[in-house]
Amino acid sequence: MVHSYFFLEFEIFLLFSICYIIFLHLCTKIFNFKLSELDFLLVCVLFLVLFLKCAIDNVSDSEVDTYLLNSFVIYGDLIRLLKTLMVLFFFIYIVIIYNFNMLVKIPIAEYLILIFLCFFSLVMIIESNHLFVIFLFLEIVNICLYCLIGMNKNSNRGIEAAYKYFMQSSFATILGFFAISLMIVSIFISILLLTLAMLSY
Repeated sequence: MVHSYFFLEFEIFLLFSICYIIFLHLCTKIFNFKLSELDFLLVCVLFLVLFLKCAIDNVSDSEVDTYLLNSFVIYGDLIRLLKTLMVLFFFIYIVIIYNFNMLVKIPIAEYLILIFLCFFSLVMIIESNHLFVIFLFLEIVNICLYCLIGMNKNSNRGIEAAYKYFMQSSFATILGFFAISLMIVSIFISILLLTLAMLSY
């Protein structure tokens, strides 16, 4: 089990960073701490340095992929490379957020919480070996994107776009569940027909 937690160190630190940013945001709202947008971004950069170190250090000894947590998570060299590239892209994204925040004021704490949650969900989608886990984290990414699209409260266009995106993705999810239910029903009917055919002999 210690071996599994060593490989999941990146994800544990990522969850801790989300909780820490939420804690900082609550401290600024409840206790009136004065933290600027730059302070939040510097905390995020420090966490990204930690993530980059975790992603680079988690080198597996074997050439084959490692299956963790009852084969729900796959870990290998490709996963490590993808996580490293995602963290490097996140560094660039933090610089873009800082420059964008100088032009248009955004609620930076809520924005960073949603971005980090979306980042965690994307990492778990990459590592997952189970269809339900992939679907669960894909829906978490969608919820974060709904909130990010509608974050500009001064314009009705963002809220309208978030509503349209929500309706379209809900329709796609319903269609996906309908297709899965049709597959399950057809499998059940074929097994039932095969059992009846075997019993008739």
